[in-house]
Amino acid sequence: MSNTAIPQGDLFPSTERTWIADRLGADGRADVHRHLMDAYSGPLAGYVSATTFRDLAAPADLVAGFFASRLSQDGWLRAWQESGIRLRRWLMNGLLLYCHEQVAARSREGRVTLLPAADLDANGRHEDAVRVFERVWARGVIEQATVRARELCEDAGQARHWELFLRHHVGQQPYSALAPEFGVTEQQAAGMVRTASIKLRRALLEILVRDGAPDAALDSEIAELLRAMQRD
Repeated sequence: MSNTAIPQGDLFPSTERTWIADRLGADGRADVHRHLMDAYSGPLAGYVSATTFRDLAAPADLVAGFFASRLSQDGWLRAWQESGIRLRRWLMNGLLLYCHEQVAARSREGRVTLLPAADLDANGRHEDAVRVFERVWARGVIEQATVRARELCEDAGQARHWELFLRHHVGQQPYSALAPEFGVTEQQAAGMVRTASIKLRRALLEILVRDGAPDAALDSEIAELLRAMQRD
C-alpha cells in the first residue's frame, strides 16, 4: 500500500460512500480513482497472490487490470454505494469476479461461471487470501495513520510530542530518561505522549470511517486491525 495519506477533510466524514459520492463528477473522479488505487492496490495484490488465480498473471498486473476494467465503468462505484458492502470486501469480491472473467476469456467460453463457495475455498484458498489482504491492509492503515498523526502534531505545534511518543513507544525509552532530555517532568512527558496517542487514534478513526466502519464498531475495528497485523 502506498504511504500517500488518505484525502483529508472533516475528522469524521460521513463514510467513504459520501466522500466518493461527492467526487463522482468529472472534476473529482480522478481523485477517487487515485485514492482507491493508492490505498488498495497493495492489499489486493497480496490477496490474489494467496489464490490460484496468481497463475493467471503477476498479482500487481491482475490488480491493475481489475482497476482499469472497473473504474472505466460509470456505474461501478454507484453499484457499490447501493450495495451496503464494506469497500474492501466489495473490491475483493470484484477482483475475484474479474479473475473468473479472465479464466473464462482464456478458455474461450465467453461467459463467467462463479465457483460455489466451498469450491472457492478449496481452489482459491479464499480464507487464507482474505487474511493476507487484511494483514497488508492493516499495515498500510497503520503507516497512513502514523503519517497523519505526525502531521496533526506538527500542525498543532506539537512536533516534540510526536518525537516523545516515538521514543517512548517505539524506542522503549522510559520517561525517566526522556524527561530531562526534553526539559520536562516525567508527568509532563507522559502527558505529551498521551496527546500524541490521541492524535494517532484520531488518524486511525479517519481511515476506518472512510472504509465504511460504523461509529458503534470503531473500537472493535481498531482491535481487529491490530490483530490482523499480528497474523502470520
